[in-house]
Amino acid sequence: MKRRFRFLFVTLSLFSLWSATVFGAGDQKGAMGTCKVSKGTLKEDITFKGIVEAETMTEIVLRPEAWSPGGSLVVKKAAALGSAVKKGDVLVELEMDKIDRAIRELEADLQLSEIALKQAENDFPILEKTLPVDLAAAEKAKKIADEDLKRFLEIDKPLAEKSAEVALKSAVFALDYAKGELRQLEKMYQSKDLTEETEEMILKQQRRKVESAEFGLKTAKKQHEQALKIDLPRSEQRAKENALKQALALEKAKSTLPLALDQKRLALEKLKYENSKNKEKLANLHKDREHMKVTAPAEGIVYYGRCVNGQWTTAAAVTPKLAPKGVLTPGEVFMTIVSVRPVFIRGQVEEKDLHLVHSGMKGKATLNAFPEEKIPAEIIHVSNIPQSGNHYEVKVRIQPGKNAEDIMPGMNASLHFVSLEKKDALIVPASAVFSDDDNSSYVYLAGKEGGKPTKREVKTGSTAEGKTEIVSGLAEGDEILLSKP
Repeated sequence: MKRRFRFLFVTLSLFSLWSATVFGAGDQKGAMGTCKVSKGTLKEDITFKGIVEAETMTEIVLRPEAWSPGGSLVVKKAAALGSAVKKGDVLVELEMDKIDRAIRELEADLQLSEIALKQAENDFPILEKTLPVDLAAAEKAKKIADEDLKRFLEIDKPLAEKSAEVALKSAVFALDYAKGELRQLEKMYQSKDLTEETEEMILKQQRRKVESAEFGLKTAKKQHEQALKIDLPRSEQRAKENALKQALALEKAKSTLPLALDQKRLALEKLKYENSKNKEKLANLHKDREHMKVTAPAEGIVYYGRCVNGQWTTAAAVTPKLAPKGVLTPGEVFMTIVSVRPVFIRGQVEEKDLHLVHSGMKGKATLNAFPEEKIPAEIIHVSNIPQSGNHYEVKVRIQPGKNAEDIMPGMNASLHFVSLEKKDALIVPASAVFSDDDNSSYVYLAGKEGGKPTKREVKTGSTAEGKTEIVSGLAEGDEILLSKP
């Protein structure tokens, strides 16, 4: 029985010692589920990773304005990774053959466009002066055609018809006259005593006149028919067609000549615009060519790729492009000139730890390369929005010591900050503090000599590592329950 009691006593003693170690809250009665309120140190710290980053970095990128054919930014030679350069030192040289050929071709095209532009500038004023002349000529041609048609219908056609009638009548009259004269001669020669030879000669001559008159009448009828049925209708048709053509020509001239002038004007403006663009393109090509010999804008160390939040994420992809015959992409950051001083550390904390860090906090930084050195550090900025996932960016200033010259951007570091440290704070286990729906906090005071526990409202302060600060409501030495009764 004594051994069992002694064993129980030892067990309770060890439990009491363990509770004091865990909660740091003074004397506790583990078997009774109580502890005493005591003063102690409330402390909470945070450790997170970071990367050394230079405050001054100059990205090197080619953005050609006119030279953009694919595969044209071919590397001839490039500065080595990690090499130190001064302002003006050559970083990258590109092959120039293609751009030189393009410049020569554009210069030739520009000379031709200058000639075409000058010719267009000379022709346009002439066309402007010619337009009213051509319109006036079209109007005059229509007027003449209208007058010709009117004259033909009112004068020429009636006169031609009359002339044809008169010619036909004259032919008929001539035949009748020749026949009548032949009859008279035949009668006369029957009554007069003439020799047969003379008679025959005169009659023969008169008969020929009759034949001629008959042929003349036949010809006159033919000409009469030709004039009335063919020549005059055709002439009338030609006159009408000519009048119509001239009217259409005038209408066309009125509509097309101004358009032709506008077309020439627009063509001239286009030539001016294209000439101006070609000049601009040529100037940009010369500028692009100058930039194809890339020089350092500042003194520093050559890094390949682009730094994003301390990480050189594109270095692996860019490195082959900077080898001879490698091809750079326009607009791509292929190199960065890093000023090694001053530097800072860029770190990230999880969202659940965000409340533990703030600007102005002081702590220590340990670089993986120099684990024995604790470098003074101060948080100078904490982002208020997540940078990646649920991580928030923390910018830390450091004061390098003996290894300052060897600290380089890209090195990894571990950062340690004490976010909370209160000495002589009145503390209890956080699990012994309860709250209601109205967010009021309370504890249960242990009853004296086995009495009933008493609910006591308290005002709490900070909580860290399972311990809560009591601002008011309890006094040092008070005994409280570790759980609700």
